[in-house]
Amino acid sequence: MSILNRRRFMTGAAGTAGSLAVLAAFGGRAFAQDIAIRHFWWGNPERDKRTFAVIDLYNQKNPGTVVSGESLGFADYFTKLTTQIAGGNMPDVIQQGYGVLFEYIANGAVVPLDDYVGKSLDISKMDESAIQAGTVDGKFYALSIGANSHMAMYNTRLYEEAGIKVGENFDPYGYTYDDLKRIAVEIKNATGVPGTDDNTADYQNFSDFTVQKGANLYNEDGSFGPTQEIVEEYWSIWAGIRDAGGTPPGPESAGLAGVSELSQLGVVTGKSATSYLWSNQLVGAQGLMQDPLGAAMYPNTPEMIPGSVIQPSQFVCLSRDSSNPEAATAYMSAFVNDPEMTAVLGLERGIPSNSDVRAALQSSLTPPEAVSVAFFDAIQGKTAPLTAPPPSGSAEVEQTFERVAVSVLLGERSIPEVASDFLAQAKAILARA
Repeated sequence: MSILNRRRFMTGAAGTAGSLAVLAAFGGRAFAQDIAIRHFWWGNPERDKRTFAVIDLYNQKNPGTVVSGESLGFADYFTKLTTQIAGGNMPDVIQQGYGVLFEYIANGAVVPLDDYVGKSLDISKMDESAIQAGTVDGKFYALSIGANSHMAMYNTRLYEEAGIKVGENFDPYGYTYDDLKRIAVEIKNATGVPGTDDNTADYQNFSDFTVQKGANLYNEDGSFGPTQEIVEEYWSIWAGIRDAGGTPPGPESAGLAGVSELSQLGVVTGKSATSYLWSNQLVGAQGLMQDPLGAAMYPNTPEMIPGSVIQPSQFVCLSRDSSNPEAATAYMSAFVNDPEMTAVLGLERGIPSNSDVRAALQSSLTPPEAVSVAFFDAIQGKTAPLTAPPPSGSAEVEQTFERVAVSVLLGERSIPEVASDFLAQAKAILARA
């Protein structure tokens, strides 16, 4: 680990060592009077550049507080954090992901923020979905610094050529699978391009559908939530769209089961007009094609029960070892609220969860970034509550779903037979995990 003292840097002396990047920026007060706050995150060159610039800004605005930054790559971050937890010397502010947050709460490594809300920590402009995502057992532990959700990305040119118009015959935030079937077929008839990817083997779409049907993908006891009826209905819906010509042929879709590369998406290759993925991937997908992309939620059932969730991409949390939690939470508050600091951070960690920040960033956004932010604003209040992270074995269940769904796409076995086989395998996987 190396530490770079800003005073020494400004007079021409600097030192660096090792793969851990550390920067401390000091104000004009005597060092003995400064409150020292450490911020640790996993990063990359672009994230590190932005975050260190934000730390500089904060230190300039807050004489008497000196925030230092520490960054490691994702693969090494949690190993280092485990060592710090054992040694009782964690940084004041640590970055966390939703999938591991509960573990760090359970072992006491991060502490509740409730005592600081309305004082050193301002969450008055945070989306309610972000606050709920950081709340565990009634206590607020984690401050969202970026968020994500499922998104249907569509080729606006193809939709326009088929006469599909937002607000007239297409509501991107409230359309059904029947609407999707109609739209997909109309696009195919007008342009020759199938209107949608075939999501028969798409586990993310299936998870949303399960919640739309009033079930949980995983129950509180870790068991699998979907019933035989839910699995059969999901595959039957997509079979209906496929049989009507709204998707590419089954064998073509089967060859893409489990493929996650953006370059292979139907909307990117021109083999379909709509593809489905996470909202933070829209900018990357747009960079691979000329026609502008539009954004919509996933299709729904006629009951319009929300199925998608808003999931924070990252949090900042207050560690158990912070010696000055008031100063640490004041820095955390500025990290998500301060206009100058959030302008530097931009969308690198995901869509900001502060509505004012999103509005302030609007003028500097690229067109695809603007589409992402507008989508995020529009889905507030239309998503399902965020559930606990999936249990052990869930990744194998997802892989099994993709594998058996291929036999549906190829017409090798009946939907009821494949659904029964899948549920039996999912139950066995979770039981032994």
